Amino acid sequence: MPLSPLKLSKAQVQPIIDKIADRLPGWKAELLTKAGRCILVQFVLTSMLIYLLLALDLPPQALKAIDKIRRGFIWRGRKDVRGGHCLIAWPKVTRPCFLGGLGISHFQFLGWALRMRWLWLQKTELEKAWAFLPVKAQPQVKAFFAAAVVTVVGNGTNTLFWTDRWLDGQSLKHTLPNLFRIVTARGKGRTVADALNKRRWISDLKGALTVDVIIEYLQLWDLLENFELQPAVEDTHIWQFSTSGSYSTKSAYEALFTGAIHFSPWERIWQSWAPGKCKFFMWTVAHKKCWTADRLARKGLRHPAACPLCDQADETIDHLLISCVFSRQVWFAVLHDLGLQSLAPQAGERIFEDWWASTSNRVSGQVQKGVNSIIILGSWSLWNHRNRCVFDGISPNSSSVIRIIKEEMQQWSFAGARGVSHLLALAAPAT
Repeated sequence: MPLSPLKLSKAQVQPIIDKIADRLPGWKAELLTKAGRCILVQFVLTSMLIYLLLALDLPPQALKAIDKIRRGFIWRGRKDVRGGHCLIAWPKVTRPCFLGGLGISHFQFLGWALRMRWLWLQKTELEKAWAFLPVKAQPQVKAFFAAAVVTVVGNGTNTLFWTDRWLDGQSLKHTLPNLFRIVTARGKGRTVADALNKRRWISDLKGALTVDVIIEYLQLWDLLENFELQPAVEDTHIWQFSTSGSYSTKSAYEALFTGAIHFSPWERIWQSWAPGKCKFFMWTVAHKKCWTADRLARKGLRHPAACPLCDQADETIDHLLISCVFSRQVWFAVLHDLGLQSLAPQAGERIFEDWWASTSNRVSGQVQKGVNSIIILGSWSLWNHRNRCVFDGISPNSSSVIRIIKEEMQQWSFAGARGVSHLLALAAPAT
């Protein structure tokens, strides 16, 4: 733990960055899938900083340097990587899975969430030896913590009169902003019990008595008129972002992403049974970041003139997986053998995500789990066959793809895919 009475310098932080970079050479990244690299990044590289982030506010330059190492290892298996190698922007990658990311921790948000722990303990565990000492925290952390905690006042000895949210679920600082501006610095530190004792909050008002100030003063007088403390009851602090009402780093971290758009296919991708590399591919499909002809053309790169599988239309990821005649033939054959031919994509369907969502919603239970796994397997197999046609020069062969999918279904069933096993058992002929 680098300790300093001043802000950490670049030289003091550099050994931390070097220690993380030194982890990479022994991992043989070329033998790992991107999904495997993600696991190492999250549970090794990221975990190495947990202890430091709990205590220190690392400089932005240090976090940027560490992120560069994590990003490079995921996309290229190296410490350094160019922007063109990254299919999806790093801020999106570091979102939780339900918001469209890979669940890789965002270091700044993680540090803020971890350090809120000290503010929570200061509020809820007064027996701590350091509870009455000032806790250093960034303004963003203090502001978020103040918004996240609601207090039910008992004796009022552990609740700040002006800044805590204790009166009708709001803080006086926000409900009476003009009055708060004339409160003295000493008054802002008063507890509810101290402020109400002999109405000391009135003596803390120093400044011009404008019309707005007088109106808010009268409002506060009315709010406090019938309020009574309960000397035998301790103040109760409620963390709003967890069902238990208690702080947790996870709830604080996820709450920092409030307002981000929900990623609708995340459950079908990440909670279905499938190998990690297949789920990672489906994640890139959902973001439409696969290197199909349309995306290659936008980047000015060489690309197939038409779909390599049907040679009838321009290639997009939606066309490749659902609109292509070749793909529809594969889907029908695979689902027909399972007695689910009615779920096969129809000629009018054009958006893969819409078809997957509607197909999954038409079934339930183990059948739904099996269908989701098979759609992941089918998409992965079609993509691999397409790449062999482009890079190895083979001719499209639907029978080969269907055979590979059926063989993989058996292997997935043996490996623990209960939904797939259920579908295979239903489709097996009676003996």
